[in-house]
Amino acid sequence: MLKSTAILAGVAAFISGAFGSAQAARTDVDTCKGFEAEKVLLDKAGIQADLARGAEWGKGNLAPERLRQVQRFIFLEEQLTFRCPEVVAAAAVRQMEEQAKLKALAVVERERLWKERMEKVVPPERNPQVRVARAVSIAEGGVPPLPERKTR
Repeated sequence: MLKSTAILAGVAAFISGAFGSAQAARTDVDTCKGFEAEKVLLDKAGIQADLARGAEWGKGNLAPERLRQVQRFIFLEEQLTFRCPEVVAAAAVRQMEEQAKLKALAVVERERLWKERMEKVVPPERNPQVRVARAVSIAEGGVPPLPERKTR
């Protein structure tokens, strides 16, 4: 009983120490921006494609320098996600704004295409004789008679 209590207390102290240091270890904004710039450079180099193929493929097919770049990319992602939340939040806001712009442009384009299609549609020709004949029959005899209903 005393031994299990001591173990639980040790685990609790370890966990609180680990989480306490993780919360306190935020990175400053300049370092975060540097991480983001370096990540963009690695992203342009095509690291995402190598990551998508998996670890086993990477170990067998990538050069050691490329593996170091992949490792650095993963490190930068972790730092930006957990130590630089304001950079990640700003990137998410930029992405949402870009998606909203794309949606708005798509709506405008759809409306433009719809208007173009409607301009090409030729309305059917009306037969003016029918209107005149109805107007004359109503004027001459009043209201036309209703059809007789057959009994059931």
